[in-house]
Amino acid sequence: MTHWLRNPILHFVTLGGLLFMGREVWQKLDGAHRPGRQRPTIIITAQQLSQLHTDFAQQWGVPPTKAQMQGLIQDAVDAELLYREARRLRLDLEDRSIRARLVQKMRAVSVHPAQDEEALYQEAVRLGLDDDLVIKRMLRQKMRLLLQATPPQAPPQEQDILEYIRRHRARFLQPATVTFSHVFLSARVRGVRLDTEAEAVLAQLRTHAAPPDATTALADPLPLGQEQRAQSRDAIARVFGSAFAEQVFTLPPGTWAGPLASPFGRHLVWVHDQHPEQMPPLDAVWSQVAAEVVHERAAAQLARGLQRLRTLYDIRMEWRDPDLAQDASAQRRQS
Repeated sequence: MTHWLRNPILHFVTLGGLLFMGREVWQKLDGAHRPGRQRPTIIITAQQLSQLHTDFAQQWGVPPTKAQMQGLIQDAVDAELLYREARRLRLDLEDRSIRARLVQKMRAVSVHPAQDEEALYQEAVRLGLDDDLVIKRMLRQKMRLLLQATPPQAPPQEQDILEYIRRHRARFLQPATVTFSHVFLSARVRGVRLDTEAEAVLAQLRTHAAPPDATTALADPLPLGQEQRAQSRDAIARVFGSAFAEQVFTLPPGTWAGPLASPFGRHLVWVHDQHPEQMPPLDAVWSQVAAEVVHERAAAQLARGLQRLRTLYDIRMEWRDPDLAQDASAQRRQS
C-alpha cells in the first residue's frame, strides 16, 4: 500500500481528477452567467474523412461499411477531444517525456544546440514544435487515464467480484472432465476384422476383469497414450472426434465399455472418474476478476467522460457523402 501511495501515476491521476472536476464546475458556472458563450468547434474536414476511408480500405482490402465509417469518425472525434482537453488542462506541463522530446527536437534544429535544456524547451514551445504526433499521443493517453480515474473508484469488494463472475459465468465455468484408459485397435492394422476383434477383446477384458494398467499387450500402438487425464469434451473431441467425446461421458466408471469409434479405429474404454462442470474457488480467480472489474469500470468512466466532452464542443463534419451525413445526424439525435 505504501508503495502504491508513492506511485507518481496515482499523484498525476489524483491531481488531474481535481483539475478536471474543477474545470467542469467552472464551465457550468461560467455558462450560467454567459448563456450566449460559444462552444469551441471541432471540424472533421472532407480531406480527413476521405483519408479515414482510404486508410481503412488499404488496411483491410475492402472499403468500410457505413457503420464502420461512423466508428472511424467517432474515433477521430474522440482523439481530437482528448488532445484538446489535455491542452486545456495543461497536462503537458512539467511532463518529463514531452519535455525531453521537445529538447531533442530543438537541439536538432537550433543554431545554438548547446543551450541549457530550459532555453531549448521554451524555444521549442515558442516555435510550435509541440504540435507533434508523438506528443499528441502522449497527451491523449494522459487524458484517457484521467477520464478513466475520474471520479476515483474504491477497490473491488467481494460483492463486486461475485457480481462480475455471475455476469460472465460462461467464461469462468470449468467444464466437466473425464479421466479414462483405453485399449486401442487400429483400423489400418485390423482392416475388415476391426469390429469383430474389438468385440472379442472387449469380452476378454470383461471376463478376466483386467485392470487398465495390464492391457498394453492387447492394444495397437497409438502415440496419444493409453490414459487421458481430466479431459473436457472439447479436448477429447479435438483428438478423437465429437461422437467419441459425447459417448465417453455417458460410460459408467470402473468397467470396460465400448467399442467406441474414432478416426483411428476402435477403443475399449475404462472410465476412472468424472467431474461435473463447476465454478473455480473464489480465491483462485480473485486477482484476475479484480483486475477485470477495475478495467471494466475504467472503460465505463472513459465512455462517460468522452460523452461529457462531446457536449462541450460543437462538432462539425464536412460531408461529401449525403447518406453518411444523414446517418450521422440520425446518430446524434439518438445519443
